[in-house]
Amino acid sequence: MPKLKLKVTHTHAGVAYPAGHVIDVDDHIARWLTDHSIAEPATNRPEPAPDAADASVKTAKTPKE
Repeated sequence: MPKLKLKVTHTHAGVAYPAGHVIDVDDHIARWLTDHSIAEPATNRPEPAPDAADASVKTAKTPKE
């Protein structure tokens, strides 16, 4: 069964799922959802972290006296 990641909130089998949720569907439903831009194939790649402060910036430490 294909795994799809929803692009928008969608009700499937009587349950409302938020955008970003991954669902398992049969080939026919997967094709319909992708053709209507409701979902896209899910990948196993991790999602990028939301915009956060840049952790690569280092601050200089002053030596303790």
